[in-house]
Amino acid sequence: MLFGFGPKSSILLIFFSQGIVFSFLLLKKGLDHGDRANKWLSLFLLLCALYISPFMLGYAGWYSRQPYRDILFYLPLQQLFLMGPVLFFYTKSLLNRSFRMTRYDWVHFVPAFLYLCYSLVVFVTDKVVLGEYYFYEDQRDKDLSLWYQIAGLISMLLYLFLSLKYYDHYKRLTVQTVSFADQILFKWIKRYFTTKFSPFRIQNKKQNP
Repeated sequence: MLFGFGPKSSILLIFFSQGIVFSFLLLKKGLDHGDRANKWLSLFLLLCALYISPFMLGYAGWYSRQPYRDILFYLPLQQLFLMGPVLFFYTKSLLNRSFRMTRYDWVHFVPAFLYLCYSLVVFVTDKVVLGEYYFYEDQRDKDLSLWYQIAGLISMLLYLFLSLKYYDHYKRLTVQTVSFADQILFKWIKRYFTTKFSPFRIQNKKQNP
């Protein structure tokens, strides 16, 4: 398999590998103990690892060689509309151990589903129907399109807000009803969200490596 080791691709490979490993370990822990929060966190780490994969593989030479270029073009590795809801439901599962998904909760995943459908239409049109680049005539990865990156950033900021709002509700309820509230407030959640996730470090303008 083609992989050109360089400073950028190698550094990203380290982060990608760690994300995959910890995602697997959290999933195993979640399955072993029936812990839904660990399952959601496992999925979030996987999405983060997949997010950096186009850059890692691009710097490794995939955009310049076939069939690797088409893999990056037609495989939707960056699921920006999925990251926000997963983070939100991780927060709910962590703070409320009795939380269960309802049919209304699945509405949060509609944008991600529509983007998957869009990606499928692009693939079928180019590879099956026309047999040539139509959507990809400009030779630019759709995952890195400006509209998608901006929409994904807005989605993640929205779910960051919802997560913090849910935490504040949990905090108020806990303080009112539990005498040992300080022990179960998960104060690190708000601190972590506000210091790490609020910028989200997603560039609005991205180009293929």
